[in-house]
Amino acid sequence: MKPLLKLITKEKVINQFKDDKQYSNWISNKLRSKSYVKIRNNLYALVDPSTNDIYSTKFEIASNISETSFICFHSALEYYGIANQVFNDITVGSLTKFNDFIFKDCEFIYKRSKSIAFVNNVVSEGIRVTSLEKTIVDCIDEINFSGGIEEVLNALEQVKYLKEEKLIEVLEDSNKMFLYQKVGYLLEIYNDQLNLSEDFFNNCKAHLTKKTNYLMKDEFKNVILNKDWNLIVPENIKSRINGGY
Repeated sequence: MKPLLKLITKEKVINQFKDDKQYSNWISNKLRSKSYVKIRNNLYALVDPSTNDIYSTKFEIASNISETSFICFHSALEYYGIANQVFNDITVGSLTKFNDFIFKDCEFIYKRSKSIAFVNNVVSEGIRVTSLEKTIVDCIDEINFSGGIEEVLNALEQVKYLKEEKLIEVLEDSNKMFLYQKVGYLLEIYNDQLNLSEDFFNNCKAHLTKKTNYLMKDEFKNVILNKDWNLIVPENIKSRINGGY
């Protein structure tokens, strides 16, 4: 056998066995000896005998749930170190569906995905995660999967650089006119640090329609119309970072 892997699925190691039965016997022995622990069906983690805890992080587990699984939304913000809060769950995109499950008090939540475009394969860490640009656009698109508007604003405050050509690619792939509106508006607020070009914002504005939209609809009543983006937004939006109105 090759050196023990931190995370095992049948597909990763089956070529080392003469048949399925030999593999099944081997993994059963590993579980009985407690050198591995079962996370879910067809996913097992190597145990550190000195601590009786597993070696793998929640990000590594998420990236091995299926052959296409990857970290996304607020969980990707956590990975990049720009989340204000750390949650006891992790959002996992995948081309194939899996049932949500809990392991070590962390819930792994399936998020339907049609593509693995804009997913980075970080081989050295054994993880797959949406690119920073894809993560930011996704979080603006679906704020409920991002921890709320305050989390999104906190993340934007900490981002120092975004590749605008990658942002455009993600927006084009989404094909959502409203998303150009929201992304353009929010990134413009933080452009002193992002230094995105005028061409980028003009590109976003070129996709606007005549329809006036709400950035978000919630209990906050103090809203104004931003005429540049034809978007109804909270007044003094940056105050939302501190829970202000």
